[in-house]
Amino acid sequence: MKKMLFRLSGVAVMIILFLYAGCKKDSGYYEHQNIVREFAGNTYDLLKSQPGVYDSFLYVIDKVGLTDSLKEGIYTVFAPTNASFQEAISNMNNLRKAQGRPLLYLSTSPLYQLDSMVSTYLIPGIIPSDSMSGQDGIDFYSRYNFMMHGRYKSTRSEGYVEGGPGVIEFSNTKGVIYIRQWSTSNTVAVDIKTSNGLVNVMDRNHIFGFDEFIGRINPTLPSPYYGYPLPIPGTIGFEIFDKGGESVAYHDNDPTNNGGKFRPREGVDIEDSGNGENGYDVGWTNSGEWLKYTVFINEAGKYRLSIRAAANRSAAEGGGTLHLEIDDNPVTGGIKIKGTGGDQNWVENEIITRDLPAGKHVLKVSYDLARFNLRFMRFLPLSKHYPVPGTIPVEEFDEGGEGVGYHDSDASNNGGKYRLNEGVDISQNKEGGGYNVGWTNDNEWMNYTINVLKTGEYYFTARVASPNAPNGNNRFHFEIDGQNVTGSMTCPNTGGWDAWTNVTTNQTIHLEKGIHVMRFFEENGNYNIRSFTISEFK
Repeated sequence: MKKMLFRLSGVAVMIILFLYAGCKKDSGYYEHQNIVREFAGNTYDLLKSQPGVYDSFLYVIDKVGLTDSLKEGIYTVFAPTNASFQEAISNMNNLRKAQGRPLLYLSTSPLYQLDSMVSTYLIPGIIPSDSMSGQDGIDFYSRYNFMMHGRYKSTRSEGYVEGGPGVIEFSNTKGVIYIRQWSTSNTVAVDIKTSNGLVNVMDRNHIFGFDEFIGRINPTLPSPYYGYPLPIPGTIGFEIFDKGGESVAYHDNDPTNNGGKFRPREGVDIEDSGNGENGYDVGWTNSGEWLKYTVFINEAGKYRLSIRAAANRSAAEGGGTLHLEIDDNPVTGGIKIKGTGGDQNWVENEIITRDLPAGKHVLKVSYDLARFNLRFMRFLPLSKHYPVPGTIPVEEFDEGGEGVGYHDSDASNNGGKYRLNEGVDISQNKEGGGYNVGWTNDNEWMNYTINVLKTGEYYFTARVASPNAPNGNNRFHFEIDGQNVTGSMTCPNTGGWDAWTNVTTNQTIHLEKGIHVMRFFEENGNYNIRSFTISEFK
């Protein structure tokens, strides 16, 4: 392919970009020559120099913090025009109108979704169209390492195959090898050189986000915040509501996170908890608002539910009411939240739930009369025998005190939380609510009564954190009925006391159906412990 090079600036580049197809036609064959255009400036300035063409693209670039990347980074950019965004937003809002949901625009769409989508148009490095001219084109990776594909081809003109200008078929591969499942759009101009990269212009008929815009911005079902259901029994921080946004994962009366913490791009109002609490709370609550959580209930039945909350009302006035639903079916009546005399004066509000169904479900917390702040909720089995498979909160060690439910090297609860009259050192988790055990020392231990629901092979996992390198220390093991069943396991350096990781046995452990006593034995200390999970081998 023959190439010519000349330099453009200002209005000239606007004219030439959209006259790419204006090659001279006559009655005979001609050989089209793609022109390599060069802009005297960086990629961001090139796009900025054409008002009315890339405004939406640049709005998202600025909003998600990628301005400097296009000014200083080395990228090949496939630039969608305003028309691409207008079509995507129009299609989405037509659907939202039919669903009776409020309209969304770029200014109110989830930033993390816009960031993911716009990044598919930014390919690190300089990739000229010539390099894509093979029959099968080439694969390359976007800014977030998602595989895209480009194939350069010449178009038909004057009845001649490959007689027209060259274009790139730019494809979102969706991570699959079957071309029929890709989403593909063409460019209208290629190889526009800037001081720090190349720009290819997407056809105006391309829809921003390929065919993923509506599904990403307008989900109809919530999805778990961490990517997996939250366990019951267990603790659920109110700030760990599902992904999906307004009217899907939550309903909030205004689109702003008034507390500005943890999930600032969502509409739920989250703030740092005060008065000795090390975590987040959901505040600025209003009647009629709600939150959803994808959960996995390990054993069907009733549970002891404790909701940690605060309300700037007197005890006589009360702090309002809320109720819980599973898959839209009520599992509690109205739960009365205590008036505590302050928005950060935290207490537990306890009830017994109705029967909860086993398996994966969506839990909804609905505010009936909202005059409260919410920290976290904890579901505990009535029998205090934890079902296996399942997750066990570390602070729920057996009762009986020193030498029976636990052994601790001193008699004080150094964390000063939850079981204040016990010697185990308990503090609060920053994210997700609940508690952890710290100040661990050699040969300390905690007992837990478990109920193995069926005989089988199981993996044991401890969720732990430590800023200390192991150096042969930081070891622990699990015992069942006095027998060491796992051998020594080691907590790695996780980078902080609140930087949690899972440490899992390399082999399965055989457990017989029935009631057993599990002991977590600290061979060495210098780590925090959050929970234990015993999962079935399948």
